[in-house]
Amino acid sequence: MLNFETVNKNLEAYYDAWDKYIKSWIVIKIKDPSCVYQWRLQAEIAMREAGKPGMSDDEVRDFVSRYLPAYKAYLPTLYSEGPNGSDPEHLLTIEIDEGRNPILAG
Repeated sequence: MLNFETVNKNLEAYYDAWDKYIKSWIVIKIKDPSCVYQWRLQAEIAMREAGKPGMSDDEVRDFVSRYLPAYKAYLPTLYSEGPNGSDPEHLLTIEIDEGRNPILAG
């Protein structure tokens, strides 16, 4: 089981390092984090077809399932506020669809 307190504690070490060097951010926003499974599966299939080692479909499902709780926990804040400590004046959010295509504002 993922312990978010431990994750957050470990991430604290990175905040100062990132904030020191990065003045602007681009956040790529996805509507549904579960599309990450399909993207990883596509990459693994391409690797297998190229004769390289790649995870099986079941291994991909298991691998991605370990990250989905973190996506669901952290993405809402990332999308609404940007990275921790970021300047909203220097934040660009681009929403993409399941095919990785930008969604144009209407």
